[in-house]
Amino acid sequence: MDLNAYFLTLEYILMASTFVALLLIFLYAYYGNEEEAKEES
Repeated sequence: MDLNAYFLTLEYILMASTFVALLLIFLYAYYGNEEEAKEES
């Protein structure tokens, strides 16, 4: 595998992991607020 393909693969891995991290942060913020609202009532 040449160097260009290696960095392209690395770029895709970083983009995918960033997307997953942002998705998990969004879901945690959404459902975390929902749980706090249930505990207060």
